[in-house]
Amino acid sequence: MMLRKYALKMGIGMIKLKVVVEDKEFYPGNIIGGHFELEGGIFPIKIKRYDIDLVVNHFSNMKEDIINSHSVICSSILNANEKKEVPFLLEIPLQAETISGNKKYSVIAKVLLEYDQVLTEVKPIIIKENC
Repeated sequence: MMLRKYALKMGIGMIKLKVVVEDKEFYPGNIIGGHFELEGGIFPIKIKRYDIDLVVNHFSNMKEDIINSHSVICSSILNANEKKEVPFLLEIPLQAETISGNKKYSVIAKVLLEYDQVLTEVKPIIIKENC
């Protein structure tokens, strides 16, 4: 048990996280659909929670704002070499500012595992101006 705990803390046999978004470009008011894929490592591991956030980074003042967020508290086991898909939907507010040179939008997935390990994956997206 101790060997497993230290191997996981060092990232040996760790699960993999990948965010898949249906499109790369969106408009204010659209819904971002997608899923994230979890692939088990060499040990079964308990998933405690997962979060999916729509975030805007302002480069001019180095500020990050969360526009929309969903969190799920769970207690599931991801077995060794098992693959699991978790779907998500995030709504872009109608008043969202379109992309410009000093800001960037992203979908960020975070998965909290046992032993308080956190996996994070960032997927950049583009929000265009309505025609």
